[in-house]
Amino acid sequence: MDEQADSGSAWVRPHDDDMVPRVDAVAWHADYIREAGFPVAALILDGVLDDIRDDGPVGQLLPPLTRFGDLPALRIMAAVHALAIERRAPRVALHLPTLGGTPPRRDEDRAAFRDAVVRALVDSPGALAASLRQTPQTNETGRAALLRCALSRIPGALPVRLREIGTSAGLNLRPDHLPGQSDLEADPLPAIVDRVGCDLSPIDPTTPEGRTALSSYVWVDDVERFERLRRAIAVAERVPATVVTQDAADFVEAMELEEGSTTVLWHSAFWLYLPGPARERIEAAVARLGHEATTTRRFAYAWWEWAPGTDARHAPFALGLRTWTGAADDGTSRVLAVGNSHGNDVVPADVSGR
Repeated sequence: MDEQADSGSAWVRPHDDDMVPRVDAVAWHADYIREAGFPVAALILDGVLDDIRDDGPVGQLLPPLTRFGDLPALRIMAAVHALAIERRAPRVALHLPTLGGTPPRRDEDRAAFRDAVVRALVDSPGALAASLRQTPQTNETGRAALLRCALSRIPGALPVRLREIGTSAGLNLRPDHLPGQSDLEADPLPAIVDRVGCDLSPIDPTTPEGRTALSSYVWVDDVERFERLRRAIAVAERVPATVVTQDAADFVEAMELEEGSTTVLWHSAFWLYLPGPARERIEAAVARLGHEATTTRRFAYAWWEWAPGTDARHAPFALGLRTWTGAADDGTSRVLAVGNSHGNDVVPADVSGR
């Protein structure tokens, strides 16, 4: 198979369920990450791309075709970052800003860095294999500001029972203890009285292994996000939340509303990992919960996901909210804000529709 990426293919974002050549899946993210302002992370993928095109040992660990929504590039970057955090890739760690390193500036230094990335993965093949099996666990706590925005727009003052699918370590189940963005919040946050999330492979942020896993998914240039994660882990150690190992569709189908409260279902940068049948089951369960809602037993559904209906590579993520409070317009969908995937550069955008 000719795995040289079409020069135009990286400019159009494939659909999540599209099966694409491994080189195209990695190249798309390398270009996306570079243009988003993360040159060292992009260099990691450049090194792997060189290896794939040369039919090298790292490329051979990747399937020839991959589902685009599985995001193999993010899994590769996590493997490299974890090796550096664990001090198993010192030549790589020297250039990672998250670990106090200096980005390579000269052409020869960038070439040496790309080679060091490949060598680190070749020397620890189990690390890449394990990362490829693990769904990316970004758990970006900057998205807590978006959840805070949604919570502030829910009508009424009933206490909230918060539920999150694809919760990873459950860090964003504590939005009331994490920073917000004042121009996004309409009203004071309701009291959160119950916090439960599900994930097929949850991470315990209070263990050294959990902290390494979560840290590895931070892009290596993003020092601010790396430090934000550390602060959120400290919050998790003192504010309890429940995380269960469960399929997302099963979790939502088992949800029930409770008198005297608003049950809120939330997910962020998670929808793309779900196959079509799982999405349909969740949508059906959301419809059932909305139908069961009353003025004293309310339901809200909020999400931060890639904006639907576009193939543009840099299409924004959108914050959506639907509420069921016993009102005539129950279930109306609103877009509250747009921005990038990590919850940065977010601007209000209140658009209503069905």
